Amino acid sequence: MADPDGGRPPPFGGRGSVTVDIERREVATGSGPVTTFELGKGPVVGFLHGPAGLDEPTACMHDLAVDHRVVAPCLPGFGPTPGDPTLRTVHDWVVFLSELTDRLGLVGSRWVASSVSAMLALELAAVRPEAFRSLVAVAPTGLWDPDDPGVDLYSLSLTDQEVHLVADEDVRTALAAMPEGLDADGLVELGVSRYVRRRTAASLVWPLPDHGLADRLHRVVAEVVLVWGAEDRIVPPSYGEWFAGLLPTATVAPPIAGAAHLVALDAPAAVAAIVRNDSG
Repeated sequence: MADPDGGRPPPFGGRGSVTVDIERREVATGSGPVTTFELGKGPVVGFLHGPAGLDEPTACMHDLAVDHRVVAPCLPGFGPTPGDPTLRTVHDWVVFLSELTDRLGLVGSRWVASSVSAMLALELAAVRPEAFRSLVAVAPTGLWDPDDPGVDLYSLSLTDQEVHLVADEDVRTALAAMPEGLDADGLVELGVSRYVRRRTAASLVWPLPDHGLADRLHRVVAEVVLVWGAEDRIVPPSYGEWFAGLLPTATVAPPIAGAAHLVALDAPAAVAAIVRNDSG
């Protein structure tokens, strides 16, 4: 079904002159319906968002949709898809992501995943090698070096959290903005939704993001491209080489200048270009 808001320019800047039709559908899973956005035509690429959640397709998704079919599910608790209390551990999430990949019909496709979602994608690839043909992993969590731990995001105020997630001030403003026309009840619902997505993201990485992924990465057979923002203080860019050393087939893209942890929001065109160049 076409989204009534489809066809408008992408949020958060990027290729603002490009507009594409957006389809929004609810994909049935054992965790309930999962809101999924689809846009563009061409080779299919799955797109898993980061801890900011997914209320609508981002500028990077719009960019890719110029010559790809982008399929972007909103994971439970990260926006229009309700949270699921049965997702208690990383294992629960991996089983859920495996089912979602089946339900979307994207087993063996190319995927892009950011931050906590990239960690889950790598966990799935370790136990289900056929899940992805290739993966562009943008600043994945999942490793932790006590000598280079990065910033503890959840020890910071909300304002400081936003600064560490996104470097671009205009993007931060857009993320924090209140949609026009919301009444008092709508504002309360929005506030609750934003709290739930922060809590859900924190449940995956706090107090430590290390769930043993380092011991499983050797099982990943999909080609992985690792992407980092040069200004990422949450998962330092030095972790890219650490991941690459543990993965059988991985390359590390040069850190993207001016980008923090949520690279696809800070530098949508640069991430889209890396996905296009990914030959997996």
